[in-house]
Amino acid sequence: MKEKDLKRAYNNVLAQVISSSKQYLFAGNLFGDIFVLSLKELDKGAEEPPGKLKIFPQGSTVDINCLQFRRDFLIVGTVGVVYGLQWNEDDEVLSTKRSWEVKIPMQSDAVEVPDVNSLWLSTDTDTLFAGCGDGIIYQISLEDGRIERDYRGHTDYVHSVVGNSNGQIFSGAEDGTVRFWSTKQLEQTSMIEPYTKSQLIRPDWGKWIGSVAVNDDWLLCGGGPRASIFHLRSLESTCVFDFPGRVHVCDFVDDGVFIGGEHNHVQSYTLNGMLQANIPVEHTACYSTVWQTAPIKFMSIAGFSNRLHILKDFRFLDSKIDLYGNVLGEEDKESEEDLEELEAFTCAAAC
Repeated sequence: MKEKDLKRAYNNVLAQVISSSKQYLFAGNLFGDIFVLSLKELDKGAEEPPGKLKIFPQGSTVDINCLQFRRDFLIVGTVGVVYGLQWNEDDEVLSTKRSWEVKIPMQSDAVEVPDVNSLWLSTDTDTLFAGCGDGIIYQISLEDGRIERDYRGHTDYVHSVVGNSNGQIFSGAEDGTVRFWSTKQLEQTSMIEPYTKSQLIRPDWGKWIGSVAVNDDWLLCGGGPRASIFHLRSLESTCVFDFPGRVHVCDFVDDGVFIGGEHNHVQSYTLNGMLQANIPVEHTACYSTVWQTAPIKFMSIAGFSNRLHILKDFRFLDSKIDLYGNVLGEEDKESEEDLEELEAFTCAAAC
């Protein structure tokens, strides 16, 4: 199978982020490629397909696990390192040279370099929180690239890290716990274990937590256990969502809840658990969703598929955008590769 066909068949997009200007969507995959889409393309008429994407390869050894964006820098989380790439919006060009990088320390008893699985950015303090495969969350200053401190307590790798403006951090991990932290305290402040609750546990799928989301009063999480809302003060589960698959993404969206994962649909619910929308997707598993309400209202859903699924009203699928096969200049490159293959075959036949 040709490399281009292999990538189309096995494209796995784990990360997406929207630029600070809210005009560009970035998507990164496990082949080490970053795709960029101008969101103005989504405003075209229904009969006119979105324009081509741009692609910025990071190298076949770079697994792009998570993305964030700050000012004019795209922040990339991969195996053992977090790095920044400058984005020139006027020219729509992502720098090929890393502007800075922070290496994740390897623990003395570790046998491999830890993955950076999740990034959350506090824009108020220019602080980045990285949830990693060693079960540790690292607090990184974007002013000087220094690891300021770490948060220890998880006994297995961290899948999801989020926070709020009150200096609280929330993390979900393979160990089945959601832990609460404060930037002002050394130890965790609280912990919940969804897998211990009979209405949440699904024994065949394990206890791991794949995604965590938070607002002022509530925390949403899911994974092997069913997705559920917990009250931040009482720590009691107040609503359970009947999403039928393993949960890899969940979020509070437009006064409701959005959930996706290992299922051929993503679903939207009211805060009291009523299903509002059951949206079909092509992904074997959904690993990433990003959304905004202005200036261009849209949601992008990505996962194990070569397509981004675009929703403009968060309730119905509006369009699908191919990644490989829809890149500027890709046709010329593919034509050159096909010509080289034909020449090689002709030479071999003649010999």
